[in-house]
Amino acid sequence: MLKEPRVDGTALPKSSATGSVRVGTPVTPLTQTVSESTLTLSTESGALGEPADEAAARALWAALTVYIAGRAWMRLYVPPAHRGAKGKYDDAKRLTTRNLPDRPAAVCIYDGTGRTGVLVFDFDPKPRNGSAAAWAEARAAVERDAAQLISWVRQAGGQVVADRSPRGGIHVYVPLAMGERLRCASLRPLYRQLQRLLPSLDIKPMDGEKQGCITPPGARCKGGGFRTLYGGMSVADAVAAFKTRSVPRLVAHLRALLADEGELDVPETTDEFPVVPAVVERIGADERLPADLVTARALRPWVPAFLRYGTVPELTDPAGDPWTPSHARLSVLNQHAARGWSLADIRATKTDPDWAAFWAAYACRNDRVRRLRGDWERAFAAAKTRMSSKAEKSSQPAHESNQVHTGGLGDLRDLRWKLAAARKWVLLCGEFPGRQQWTALIVVTALAAALSMTGGDSAAVGKRWLSVAAGLCGEEAVSTVLRKLRSTPGSPVRFLSRWDARSHCGDRYTLVSPRLEGTIVRAADWEALAARPEPLEAIWTELGFASWWVYTVLQAIEPGFGETVAPEELAAAARVSLSTVHRASRRLQQAGLVDFGHGWIARSGRSPRRVPDLSARTEQRRADRIVRHQRERAEFWSFWDLVTANYDAREISGYTSVEEVNRETDDYLAAAFPDVRPPDDDGGGDDLAALTLLQLELGAEIIDNAPEQRVMPAVGQGQGFTRTYGMADLSGPPSR
Repeated sequence: MLKEPRVDGTALPKSSATGSVRVGTPVTPLTQTVSESTLTLSTESGALGEPADEAAARALWAALTVYIAGRAWMRLYVPPAHRGAKGKYDDAKRLTTRNLPDRPAAVCIYDGTGRTGVLVFDFDPKPRNGSAAAWAEARAAVERDAAQLISWVRQAGGQVVADRSPRGGIHVYVPLAMGERLRCASLRPLYRQLQRLLPSLDIKPMDGEKQGCITPPGARCKGGGFRTLYGGMSVADAVAAFKTRSVPRLVAHLRALLADEGELDVPETTDEFPVVPAVVERIGADERLPADLVTARALRPWVPAFLRYGTVPELTDPAGDPWTPSHARLSVLNQHAARGWSLADIRATKTDPDWAAFWAAYACRNDRVRRLRGDWERAFAAAKTRMSSKAEKSSQPAHESNQVHTGGLGDLRDLRWKLAAARKWVLLCGEFPGRQQWTALIVVTALAAALSMTGGDSAAVGKRWLSVAAGLCGEEAVSTVLRKLRSTPGSPVRFLSRWDARSHCGDRYTLVSPRLEGTIVRAADWEALAARPEPLEAIWTELGFASWWVYTVLQAIEPGFGETVAPEELAAAARVSLSTVHRASRRLQQAGLVDFGHGWIARSGRSPRRVPDLSARTEQRRADRIVRHQRERAEFWSFWDLVTANYDAREISGYTSVEEVNRETDDYLAAAFPDVRPPDDDGGGDDLAALTLLQLELGAEIIDNAPEQRVMPAVGQGQGFTRTYGMADLSGPPSR
């Protein structure tokens, strides 16, 4: 293990318990005083900030390295000409800013606790061949991707520093907010999302807490020359960017911004755990799955990193054990077999650099040919079994009738976009405060479920049905939200017609495109992916509807099943506060639905339907409510049928007129309250009531000068005391 050396007479602060760098401790011991003259670099050769010689590069190294380095040591490049060298950064040395290393040097991105305060993005040119045209095209792609990233970061409120190598590679540095330091696992979803959008981005430097490193500005390059600042930025500007730093929760803001840029992958858990048959038949090198069994879905997101770098995904097998490289290789072969590949196609990738790590695992084995064939035959057989089972299920008549019932896949997909836009409108409009926001989210979801079941553009439902479909939400809460949805301008819920007594159906609604201040609210791809027009499970009435929403968004934005997401990113995607995410995470963890720790949260793999105690209790509540609703409906409609059978609309309207009600008031009161005399309207008791009010509120005493006196109990006196009342001046002192 490499030991962190002391640097310039000081060392990073250590924890007395573990000896590691304290969380959030900046690397201030490395900082040296940089004079203004040092920051003024020679610009004779070009743009400001591009060092023309080693002296200028040394000044650039001294000024900026301290803001990027996470530890007090660096890695030095060992050329392949040395005996036993592999051409990598294998030498370790203490980090100093006094002298520029005489070899290409890379600083560690993460500190001893596995956290970093700077996001690093490495863009590498990847030419198709060695021609000048291919290199020019690759460099242009790097510049295009780097410019796009810088634009996104600045839109999210981040500060940016970038440098460039003579070869054309670009490094982008984004300092996080003061005191904000994130783990590698929390950043991995962001980097993988960016990798799908920016082809030239290499996420390997940020994908390892121990090995992750980067060559900072001013460092020497393997091909000669130095890394220079990019984009016309001066050294003073770069230092100011590192000191100013980005806005808090930049990663969450950036992921929310990127949500509109690309579609998240749909989890495909069956590809992750292929069931390998016990007996495997011999398969020819050119044999493929039949065309009707081949899937066109994209590979799992972790596959490219494993093929090129050997990065094993953080997944577990059905027994709960972590994956090994063998698990990953078998899954890769299984996925390619399901997509129409043959063994010959796999062998054709031997010289492909994107498959370098995959073939390196077989190259060190003497039985590599036999081992590859065996792995392929097992993966091919598993893929054939799985895809055949899917094809058989899709051809069953029950499935066809279900498609007709839901309106077909096209209608269902359109409905998901409407539901996603409706949810987004609820979160943005500000019309639903507090818990009413969750009620509005589940009501529009229940309404979408009704539309999916009917297969039409509208659905006639009542508050009872919606309350059950909304996870056993209260009927009155549903009614309140429905009234607000019907009356709010721009609402996604449109009221079409009132309930029909003849057909015994409720009010008719439909979902439309919502608007905010005249602008149509449009959902992102991942929001449509999360919008499933299905009734809520009854268990959410116990866990809370805020927990349902957090779990739904987590399920949609996680890069892969079981992979972690930062709470800040989850809060930004769900458009809720961070405290709401923390409260929901605790409740979900108690139910065994998620696992979470400091700075991360991930689904545990348990389905909400598989929480024994809660599921049994809530299902019983659901059954009881349905029975009650059926009884109430039967009573109401039987009464209404009796009324409509004996009276027409004119008779019913006349009977319920105000005149009829007033005429029958005395008879009703006499029948309902026979022992209570109705109050008289002569107004005789008004004076006594006024005097009593004065006595109670103002402490007044009444002096009775009238010929007839009445003795009444004094207010505030005990039993047996009396006081004489009469009409007199109330302003004087009480009579004794």
